[in-house]
Amino acid sequence: MSLESAHQRAQLWLRQARDDLKAAQVLQRAGQAAQSCFQSQQVGEKALKALLAAEDRDLRSHSLTALLKAIGGEIEEPRQRQARLLDKLYAPTRYPDALGDEVPADVFGPEDSESALQAASELLDWAANRLNKSS
Repeated sequence: MSLESAHQRAQLWLRQARDDLKAAQVLQRAGQAAQSCFQSQQVGEKALKALLAAEDRDLRSHSLTALLKAIGGEIEEPRQRQARLLDKLYAPTRYPDALGDEVPADVFGPEDSESALQAASELLDWAANRLNKSS
């Protein structure tokens, strides 16, 4: 893949991450904390995949921590912390058997969606800035 098409592909991942962020915000305002948390995880995943897509790299992981490792280099602690927070939201926000037979809607609250949204938004900004610096 050419560098130009890899950059275009990366921009698509960023656009979708931004759209997912809007969805996460709408879900939070609607009181759908678990769903907002999952969408926030998706924001982070797609933002990091944008960085890998720009280099035509493998995008098959859903773990933000693994994606950060794949990006390589010196990754600041706040990014690692955001990745860990969002990683914890991938399955338990969607499946009742992931939480000991509790419904995610009963477990996740507004404080969870707020912290997830903040982490996702900051990770998205970081990835977008990093991508813009490399192009």
